[in-house]
Amino acid sequence: MELRADSTSAAAARFIASHAGRACSPEVLETARMCLVDWCGVALGAHQEPAARAVRRVAEGWRSSGRAPLLLGGRTTPALAALVNGTMAHCLDFDDTHGTSLVHLSGPTWAATLALAAEAGRSGAEALAAFIAGFELGGRLGGAGFGEALLERGFHPTGVVGRLAAAAAGCAVLGLDADRTAHALGLAATQAAGLTGSFGTMSKPFHAGKAALDGVLSAQLAAQGFEAAPAALDEPRGLAGTFIQDRSFELKTPEFTPGRELLRNTFKPYASCKLTHAAIDAARSLAGQVDAEQVRQVRVRVHPLGPQVAGKPAPRTPLEGKFSLAYCVALGLRGHRLAAGDFAPERLADPAVRALMARVALTGDSRLSAAAATLEVELAGGRVLHAEVRSALGNPDHPMGWPEMEGKFMALVEPVLGDRAAPLLAALRRIDAPGALEQAFALAARPQG
Repeated sequence: MELRADSTSAAAARFIASHAGRACSPEVLETARMCLVDWCGVALGAHQEPAARAVRRVAEGWRSSGRAPLLLGGRTTPALAALVNGTMAHCLDFDDTHGTSLVHLSGPTWAATLALAAEAGRSGAEALAAFIAGFELGGRLGGAGFGEALLERGFHPTGVVGRLAAAAAGCAVLGLDADRTAHALGLAATQAAGLTGSFGTMSKPFHAGKAALDGVLSAQLAAQGFEAAPAALDEPRGLAGTFIQDRSFELKTPEFTPGRELLRNTFKPYASCKLTHAAIDAARSLAGQVDAEQVRQVRVRVHPLGPQVAGKPAPRTPLEGKFSLAYCVALGLRGHRLAAGDFAPERLADPAVRALMARVALTGDSRLSAAAATLEVELAGGRVLHAEVRSALGNPDHPMGWPEMEGKFMALVEPVLGDRAAPLLAALRRIDAPGALEQAFALAARPQG
């Protein structure tokens, strides 16, 4: 299929190729910096996670040379740095989520951007601009109903759309023209993968890392003249047609606006699946009124994707706990913050939490958005407590500000970097200033001690 000038593939390639020098509002730039702070915080906080350690050991065993930094030390080829850092960013399931696409976009996009920027000697300002472009493409494509349709069919949108965003950002870093970018996006599309059946295992964070690796590889191969299917976003047997299997579904994206999708991003106050967050907010609002021993039943209503994606009734591992609305609601009703430590084996085995978890009943309600939930707690004496959340904390209409983000970052990073955590935060917040990117790389190069 030829690449028509009015196609989505052509529009996407032109947008990425013309990203340099494009002006963005102060709000967009500040949101992109917040994405970087969040990305780095959750990645460093996951450095001891089994998935992160395994991927790092394999990457180091390949003994590849390059200028791309690995978080907490070492340099390697951009593809391997993107794999390791991108996997780390999603290990805690604490990273941001684009609201309308349901894609964890920063994880693979920042991992690919930073790896290629270091290799190519780009500045922090250039990296920031490339990230904004890649994020816009991913959010726009995934947000046209594509991300939700993927989830409904058992595919992880981060593993599908995240590859396109990472490849687009990589093309922007390398300065590829529209023709080369179209081939890179076609190559990323043909590698797209990720199963929701893997949720609750190490494979889920690997989806983000592999998306970052494949994005880097796609951009680098395209730069060397590699040819793919440049119209893969439009072909009937291309990306959407193959995954959705519905002839009426098309990726119709007539325009891309730098930063528009960034302003639709959501940040996570809780270290669990985003679809659990509204129910957690509701549960935490009732925590002071609930005596767990007096609870007869907890009735939770959420968007239908909630029970489908995060409906594990009796999680056996910390990773499964992140995809258990019952467990997360029980934690919230017990007054826990649902920080990373609340998904440790000790908390999962808490008899009081497990007893409360067994009394949680889930219902999918199509009238609710993915950011909303209602909660009813029926007590032994017959009294019923009610809570309703229309938009979970972290969404654009209920945002996390810099004080909350800085608190999240320091809680994750200070145990890892010690007194280098605060200078790293300062460098990331001014990443587009001269020398800030190199300073951030140096500060994140090794753990304390």
